[in-house]
Amino acid sequence: MTRALPPSIRLTGGDYFVCAIDRQMRRAGQRGNVCRLVLRLEGALDEARLRERLAASVACGWISRLRLTRFLPLLPPRWRTSGAAHPGIALSAGQDRSDPASPLPGSLPDPDLCAGRSPALALDLLHGTDGASHLVLSWHHALMDARGAELLLRHLLQDAAPTPDPRALLLNPAQTGSVGWRPWRSFPTRLNFARESLAVITSTCREPFFSLLPASPAAPPRRNEYRVCWLSAAATARVDAHCRLLNAGFRRSHFYLAASIRALHAVAVLRGAGGGAYVVPVPHDLRKRGATSPVLSNQISFLFFRIEASQAAVLPVVILELSRQMRNQIGNRTPDSFLASMELFTPIPLGLYLRQILCPTQGKFVTFIFSDAGESFPDLHETLGARTTAVTHLAPASHPPGLTVVFSRFRGRLCFVISWVDDCLTAREIDLLEHGVRDALTGEEFR
Repeated sequence: MTRALPPSIRLTGGDYFVCAIDRQMRRAGQRGNVCRLVLRLEGALDEARLRERLAASVACGWISRLRLTRFLPLLPPRWRTSGAAHPGIALSAGQDRSDPASPLPGSLPDPDLCAGRSPALALDLLHGTDGASHLVLSWHHALMDARGAELLLRHLLQDAAPTPDPRALLLNPAQTGSVGWRPWRSFPTRLNFARESLAVITSTCREPFFSLLPASPAAPPRRNEYRVCWLSAAATARVDAHCRLLNAGFRRSHFYLAASIRALHAVAVLRGAGGGAYVVPVPHDLRKRGATSPVLSNQISFLFFRIEASQAAVLPVVILELSRQMRNQIGNRTPDSFLASMELFTPIPLGLYLRQILCPTQGKFVTFIFSDAGESFPDLHETLGARTTAVTHLAPASHPPGLTVVFSRFRGRLCFVISWVDDCLTAREIDLLEHGVRDALTGEEFR
């Protein structure tokens, strides 16, 4: 039996955290915290069938009406459905002149979506002149994380029968409780978790650490730039072999993060600033492996890593140190502490919360943000008559820290996307960073 979707649900701590990042991005003269998921397609996608599915999807109709609201001061904010009926997620179709070799369209949609007004997501279908097309899902990051976005598109695009229960697809049952003072009822326990989290942040983010922020920041507006780097199937096989050689076969994310840190260290040395440590937060997905729900909200906590400059140049040393720190944090239940403390802070006004985030590092935040999206759409072979040839996650870089690196895989090929703010890295430094990551992944520097 299908259960009715509620008129409102509470935000997770992860949702409120990315709302704070959105606030900081807008203060810095950037666009908001809007993520995009791009599917490159070969063949003619059946646009009429896609529009039919969008119109028929109860889940899409409900999620398109959500907007962020706070009923009373010092109560946690909630996602609330707007009163006016909404036809669902609108599909915008258009023509595009893209490079046949590029996984991205020539004119990438860049909607300025806001969590406080619905809809907070958009879908674009761009038809190329070469017979290929791109399907682009854009969403405000507070609405869902990258895994949730994939689950939503999977729901729309798979030919299997749609889920009979939109509530089970969209929601985490823990988010559907009534509005109340629940965050304060267990205040002593949550305060203890917050203290533990603060201790980890203070230890990890202590000076000195390397920051990409310029001494004289450019005047707003600031642009977000992207570089998408796909490896061939043969190169990906070499990466996997190198990963196993370094005993990181079960910790691919550590290997990718180590390669990114090592490459960024070369940039720091080029700048003459190679003496600071590298501080990197990594989102920790709270869904079980293989889970197909929930779509909505950022179901995440965080792990924090710190690599000293004396370790950063040697890839095996970085991998061992990352593994050691991860074991310690999992053993100390650090993700649980961060989750509880993020929930504790949701009643706090957003501006004050942002000050608490930036205060321990005097505004520098971290060195860069890293994420590994894992295998994208392993069971999606055909998309409404078209063949999917590439899936690319585009996550914006906030200012600070000015750099985000996202890894993913699709059909045996590894991809990493470098996202940066235009006044934080030069073109030469981006080239050095890309080649450094590639060489570290494949082991070319040892040959």
